[in-house]
Amino acid sequence: LHCETDTDDIVLFHAIPQRRTNRLAFRPEPVPPTLLGELQADAQREGAWVQAVLTDEARAAVADLVATADRVQWVNRHFRHELAAWLRPNNHPGQDGIPGYAEGLTDFKSQVGPLVVRTFDLGKWQAAKDHEIALYSPALVVLGTDADMPEDWLRAGQALANVLLRARSEDVWASFLNQPIEVPDLRAKLGEVIGRTGFPQILLRLGYGVEVPPTPRRSIGKVLERQQHG
Repeated sequence: LHCETDTDDIVLFHAIPQRRTNRLAFRPEPVPPTLLGELQADAQREGAWVQAVLTDEARAAVADLVATADRVQWVNRHFRHELAAWLRPNNHPGQDGIPGYAEGLTDFKSQVGPLVVRTFDLGKWQAAKDHEIALYSPALVVLGTDADMPEDWLRAGQALANVLLRARSEDVWASFLNQPIEVPDLRAKLGEVIGRTGFPQILLRLGYGVEVPPTPRRSIGKVLERQQHG
């Protein structure tokens, strides 16, 4: 099988080792409109779409949805337990999960974090924090699809991979604010806020920030082993 590789493919390929979620604060400098246009084109090529949140009114509405979703999710004990199961102390030797340093936590806070998350409804605190993040992120974009079938989820995933690599190739970081999409009633409202028909799949914040280390990843062998026993 012969496949042509162009310059654009090479640029995205070299962005792979630098691509990771940056959960820390971004600098206030804006994301160039030209890059937002490139992200839209990348998504379209995969059968998805990207819609930037451009007005102050829409941004405030999206921030409100994020905060509302936080409160809805955190009151749910099962949600808190699942979240806590993925949190890791900074010195954890495992190959998966979110270590405390990815959230900017000290060693001590990373140790007690899972217990606190499991035990207490921190929805009001998390809502206030994420509302501020959404309101003042340099850029907010929604990635979505026209339908919501399994093949559309695959298209969204492929589009997301390209969008994240494109952003990183331009030194722009990304992290997720998917809470409104995970709450069915709020997902529909998010589409209304951005004035787009279809189905929002991902809500991203984009911006420039400090370098962050990668988080642990399972080896290919471990992934295959879990699939065989799943």
